[in-house]
This record gives sequence, C-alpha cells and structure tokens, in this order.
Amino acid sequence: MRTLAVQFIDLSVPMEQNPGELAPYGFEQTGHQEGADRFARQFDGSRKDFPGEEFLNMEMITASTHTGTHFDAPLHFGSRSEGEPAASIDEVPLEWCFGDGVVLDFTHIQAGEAIEKRDIEQALERIGYQLKPLDIVLIRTGADRHWGTPRYLTDYPGMSREATAFLTGQGIRLMGIDSYGFDRPFKHMISDYKRTGDNAYLFPAHFWGREQTYCHMERLANLEQIPVPYGFKVACFPIKIRQAGASWVRAVAIIG
Repeated sequence: MRTLAVQFIDLSVPMEQNPGELAPYGFEQTGHQEGADRFARQFDGSRKDFPGEEFLNMEMITASTHTGTHFDAPLHFGSRSEGEPAASIDEVPLEWCFGDGVVLDFTHIQAGEAIEKRDIEQALERIGYQLKPLDIVLIRTGADRHWGTPRYLTDYPGMSREATAFLTGQGIRLMGIDSYGFDRPFKHMISDYKRTGDNAYLFPAHFWGREQTYCHMERLANLEQIPVPYGFKVACFPIKIRQAGASWVRAVAIIG
C-alpha cells in the first residue's frame, strides 16, 4: 500500500511573557514532587506513596485571551454584526476553522503602512489564484521575525477596512496575519486620529466586522515555511470559552 507523505507546519507562537507581549502573563507550575506532597496530604500520605516519589505536574495560567496566537470572534469587534448579536468564540462555526489555505505575500509593504484592496488583488494575480468562499487567507508580512522583541509591537503593516471588506466580499470568513495586530500599529492609528480628528483611522479592519461577519487570527508565524501559496489545508480550531470574544488557537498548515 502506498503511503502519502503529509507535512504539518506550526503557524503559532508560544504563550509566554516577553517584550513582544503587552498583556500580563502568569505561569505557575507545580512540579512532580511538590504535586506528590500536596496530593498526599488529602489522605495523610507522603510522596513516598507514589512511584518514583512523583505525582502529576500541573500548571496554572493567568492570561488574556489575546495572548500568543489567538482567534478573534465577531463579538470582539462589537456587540452586533450585520444587525444581529455578534457571535462569541464558542459560537464560531467549526467549518470556518478548517479549509483550503491561501498565503498572500506582503513583505514588501513597510511597517506602519496599510495593506489596501489593490494590494490584495495584485497578490492574487501574482500567484494566479481566485478566491472561493471559506478559503482561509493568511496575510504574510514577515513581522513574526521580531517575535520576542519590542519591535514586534510596532514594526508591521496592517490591513485596511477596504482590503478586509474585499476579502469578506469574496466569501472569506476567516483570515489571519503574522503580526501583533490585524490593523496598523497603535501608534500610527492614534497619530492619524489626533492629526485629523477622524475616528475612521481607529481599528478600521476590526470594526469592519460589525458590517460583515468574519473572524481573524493574529500573531501567526512561519508562513514563509509553507512551500506553496495555495493547495494546502489550514486547521485552526479555537479553545471553546463560553461568551468570550477571543481564544487561543494552535494554527497548523497541512501539506500533502
């Protein structure tokens, strides 16, 4: 019997505290021997009651649902989407989370700039691909090379409202980006807002989700390792947290 080779590419960064994470992250680990001591107290025993004097280790995590690679549900963008109550992360259709992947390369766009509709169209032309409903579009900026450094918070381009609207208009319900945020960096959005007084500069791609329902992932990684721009699958099921606007996700590209 012939066996087909399948390659899995991890598209996620780890959950950890580093200079590229703004939100506090708490990680407390109970080791095997400490765990044995704690559990043994429940039956007046000791660690010697366990094989090798070790019990099961355990971790306690305190973190934002936007820590590390994560999946933003429509509820994150606003209370309503397309005039209806916005879906929380546990209500996102599972069929949106597994499908044909498409990588679009925007590594030529400078940090702080916006990825516009015409950029999306040109990227599709370069690879000779026509989007279809429920494709999972991966936006490659190359910003993941700064992961773990302060530059990760500032050195990346972001999606414009028009580019996001173009994708959702093609039936795309899930897209992702390999940078800290889906929109341009905070400092650029806030600077433009203060300069003009126009709040359309504030999180335009996120707020498009109020007009047309979609989800996006932030802080993807390793998109350059995907050997083809399309013709692969993406699996990215978020953790099921009731009534949350976002959740951690282990995104994986499946080749072959």
